[in-house]
Amino acid sequence: MKIDVIANDGSPLGVTPPDIYGKGVGGAEYALLSLMEALAARGHEVTVYNDPDAEGDYEKVAYRPRGSFNPRRPRDVLIVFRSPNPLLIDATAELRKVWWSTDQYTIGSFKVLSTMVDYCVTISPFHTKYLIQRYQMDPHKVGHIDLGVRLQDYVADIPKIKNRMIFCSVPDRGLSILHAAWPLVVRDVPDASLTITSDYTLWGVPAGSSQHRLNWTGLPGVEFLGNVPREELVKYQMQAELLPYPCSYEELFCVSVAEAQVAGAFPVTSTMGALSTTNEFGIQVSGDLQNPRALQENFVDRIVGLLTHERDYLEDRIIGMKESAKLRFDWNTIAQKWEGVFTEGKVMR
Repeated sequence: MKIDVIANDGSPLGVTPPDIYGKGVGGAEYALLSLMEALAARGHEVTVYNDPDAEGDYEKVAYRPRGSFNPRRPRDVLIVFRSPNPLLIDATAELRKVWWSTDQYTIGSFKVLSTMVDYCVTISPFHTKYLIQRYQMDPHKVGHIDLGVRLQDYVADIPKIKNRMIFCSVPDRGLSILHAAWPLVVRDVPDASLTITSDYTLWGVPAGSSQHRLNWTGLPGVEFLGNVPREELVKYQMQAELLPYPCSYEELFCVSVAEAQVAGAFPVTSTMGALSTTNEFGIQVSGDLQNPRALQENFVDRIVGLLTHERDYLEDRIIGMKESAKLRFDWNTIAQKWEGVFTEGKVMR
């Protein structure tokens, strides 16, 4: 099939696949680049119009200026990525016009955009429900498909570091809650350690994490690295035994939790937003984790247990989790589900 993708604003503009391993990209851009690569590998002719900083062909995908988009160019599928796009006006597609939404909101009207396409693909059941309720979208014209993980990044045999943990989401999504929990964890597991690769640079803004860094200064076993190159991030994920994520934000998917399951960093998360479905193979804890009692009983005690008297259970769960996650979050499998949308007009279950 001939598949064209149009981006309109913000962080999707300018990026190309080398940025994943270079300057870094956010979760939505990571998904865009990875899915298009997977579709091209399956034999489709894919062009992304996103004003690339370095126009060219990468992994059989063409990245072109938005100004070169021809709305009447013959194509089978047109994908509108993230936000309402004036390039959609008068654009044609032989099979489908699909909106791929990765947000609660952006610029423009989501309600209007939903009437200009044949179908909307979201990134989780929670996201689908949110769009239907918030923007009164037709429930028959929206469905979810997982985001994936670049499995090729996780093939090295990197030994686990006993009692090592990692936090790799943006700081405002639970890092302060983890800060409150950390002294309680190391009280019971003195050799526990934590790597923090967390800031806001992938959102195109300054690091913005200086206060968080100060808060963690002097706490035992903590290394606050901030943003690191992807190769290093993958190494830290694979070294970790746990991903403690007391998230306080309604995640729409959470790539870091998907990656952790592939890397064998067992997630212990809240149930906020889509975490209840993305964290399929880890452990979800309930309750208001900003409440000291719930934090201790629901979160800290679970982490301490996994690292001490439940260690055999943890190690067995990690083995099974990695294999199951590789099946679920394989971009090739996800690309096949997208092909179902192109041919059948809806997400096939």
